[in-house]
Amino acid sequence: GREGARLRCRATAAGGLAVEENVPLAGYCSFGIGGPARYFAKARTLEDVRDACRLVRAEGLRFMVVGKGSNLLFDDRGFDGFVLVNELSFLDGDIPQAFPNRAKTKGSSSASTSSGGTLRVRVGSGYPFNTLGQLLSSAGWGGLEFATGIPGTVGGAVFMNAGANGRETKESLVSVEYVTKGGESRELHVGGGGEEGGPKTRFGYRTSPFQSDEDFGAIVAATFELRADPEAKARARQYMQRRGASQPLKEKSAGCVFRNPSSPTNLSAGALIDRAGLKGATVGSAQVSCVHANYLVVASGNESSWPSRDMKDLIALVKKKIKQQTGVDLQEEIRIVPFQEE
Repeated sequence: GREGARLRCRATAAGGLAVEENVPLAGYCSFGIGGPARYFAKARTLEDVRDACRLVRAEGLRFMVVGKGSNLLFDDRGFDGFVLVNELSFLDGDIPQAFPNRAKTKGSSSASTSSGGTLRVRVGSGYPFNTLGQLLSSAGWGGLEFATGIPGTVGGAVFMNAGANGRETKESLVSVEYVTKGGESRELHVGGGGEEGGPKTRFGYRTSPFQSDEDFGAIVAATFELRADPEAKARARQYMQRRGASQPLKEKSAGCVFRNPSSPTNLSAGALIDRAGLKGATVGSAQVSCVHANYLVVASGNESSWPSRDMKDLIALVKKKIKQQTGVDLQEEIRIVPFQEE
């Protein structure tokens, strides 16, 4: 419409950001669910991100940045605002081998290791987190082995402080470059374990300071510090094998839907749902996975005109049953994105 044409003109004048209208979001999330974004663009450079932030502020639009969409549930009606897909997928420099002089013979894992060796890597926020984990662990660098099983982007992993196998993103994180809603560049220096520097830099279980920063626009890059570890490659392979055996990787999902509760039961969300007998429970096209109870999947063969509503209804059903049976209030780990501000 006329408003969209005006917005595209402003974007072009600002630096050439290609703005589209009514782009379906189902292709930009792992659930494969979602109606159209009112406005849509892809960011391939820092300037694209800055331009988008300034544009949405000037126009008073709702705004969200999407990476791989691996923890998002969009509304069936879409998103009444501006969606920016993050394609800042650079990796600064080459990743050297941690143990270049190590013997290539089989079974030589205890061969000479350069004790105390560390490596810093700066990477774009749109870079695949699992690819980063694979590259680093294959070269003998430890700290992000768990990332090999996380299908999101670096930016998404930092924003959510993603974790698996008892490890979290914050543990290897050194600094985060981001832009404000006004398009200004900022850098957050993260101390050891994300605790240094007071509450502004604190990262917690699936939380980061960016989630509560009202002036936050988008993450553009992150720097990680890894340590030389002769077991890194084997550990990453073990994590991947475990993941393949215990998770429904061939079905459409957004990973674990619920956070593990800090409750007296000491049971994970998946264990609680399993014990409640909810594996296989279905609402329309949404189903509790029979492989891993904390995965809600889009059931193949169950077509629905309202798949997002089905998924939300199934989430509500699971929460209600767990509350009734155990008294535990499950909290979502995925982000449920409303069509309009609620």
